[in-house]
Amino acid sequence: MTEGVVQIDRELCTGCGNCVATCPSEAIHGERGQPHSVSEERCLTCGRCVQVCNAYDSLFQDYPSSRTERLRQRELPANLQEPLFAARDRCALGAVKAALADPARVAVVQCGPTVCMALAEDFGLPPGSLPPGRVIAALRKMGLRKVYSFGLPATLAVLEEAQELAERLQSGRILPVINSSCPASVKAIEQFYPELIHYLASAKSPHQIAGTLLKSYVAAKLALEPATVYSVSVGPCTSRKFEAVRPEMSSGGRPDIDAVLTTRELAYLIKEFGIDLETLAEEEFDDELPAVAGTDGVYCAPGDITEAVLRTAHGLLTQGQGGTREVALADTGSEGVRVTSVQLNGFEVKAAAIAGWQNAVPILETIKSGKSEFAFVEVLACPMGCVSGGGQPKVLLPQDRSAAYNERARLATETGARDWEGAAQLSAVQQVYRGFFGKACGDKSNRALHTQYQERRLEGKLSN
Repeated sequence: MTEGVVQIDRELCTGCGNCVATCPSEAIHGERGQPHSVSEERCLTCGRCVQVCNAYDSLFQDYPSSRTERLRQRELPANLQEPLFAARDRCALGAVKAALADPARVAVVQCGPTVCMALAEDFGLPPGSLPPGRVIAALRKMGLRKVYSFGLPATLAVLEEAQELAERLQSGRILPVINSSCPASVKAIEQFYPELIHYLASAKSPHQIAGTLLKSYVAAKLALEPATVYSVSVGPCTSRKFEAVRPEMSSGGRPDIDAVLTTRELAYLIKEFGIDLETLAEEEFDDELPAVAGTDGVYCAPGDITEAVLRTAHGLLTQGQGGTREVALADTGSEGVRVTSVQLNGFEVKAAAIAGWQNAVPILETIKSGKSEFAFVEVLACPMGCVSGGGQPKVLLPQDRSAAYNERARLATETGARDWEGAAQLSAVQQVYRGFFGKACGDKSNRALHTQYQERRLEGKLSN
């Protein structure tokens, strides 16, 4: 049986309750002062517990398992120097290293700015101080044959959600569209609000779109059989590990993504290979999946998705003749919730951007009751969106987390702003839609870029 994405090491757990307090799905249980455990069924795999856990293997205490054995069990490098915490996520380093050593596999990787900005923190450097070009160089130095930008898949994900919003507005079909880019939020809706599944956008998340393209579009460009491509996704999110093994995320019996590494795991791997990031010459992304300037940062901070989708939908509804549509999100007084109202070609569209799953519950309840005023709802499970994802470098002191997450979000915003109204006309987008799929929003692109959801109904409502 495959182990759960998020686990708690009972030998190290002190029963402090930090994980219980932060868990948005009430998946962690245990008596105070006693080892806790995770309900795999309830767990959203968001990794919030991994971020806040402060129980670790102390040098001054003996445990039934040695540190050497614990490193082996977790598939972590034997020379790892940092503490091992009780709450952890399932590691993919062993599988990736095996693929890198297999001459029959062509290992390729997708990587986004959220990773590049935060990776520096695991090397004692200020966030954002490592240029993406050095991270690209490090990935190639470790044996990844091709390194691709997250930008084009992110753009396609925005376009697909915007197209769905435009179609629902024009046809009068059910609203709101709930964004589908956060795997933890999608799992939460499947579990606690299965009656709202049909509100979810059917578009795959950006990294799953990238996985699909790497084993089809890119494989064809490189004249490779899809079975030989070993696709690695590096990201800030532990819930991608759950998403990548969903049966819906496969083609021809093969997963679209073979392994998911978090930012922390990438840091472990770089250290194990003995790579000095500060002395590497910068390199460029490979161009079979072209980088698209100003789009990488859209899946980093709360509200970015809402702005991108609304502006793109405006461009689609006006056929590119409506100019730029400004989208300003305003605080509501409710934690983690911001809203906006914009005119999109005659449609008044209200949207909400929500960070933190627990903060989404009241709005989801209004959707369930049929009283929602929103046409688009962005739900991100983590408190500051992907910049605070469960796979990001740990911020150990609670009082430091808000400032650290805000700084990551600020850096993400500075990556540039796309002219989203014209996104559909970008040459890279047209190459994929027309050159590979035949046309935009056709049967072939729909099968590749969209998915279905599962009802995982759990009894009992969340107390929060």
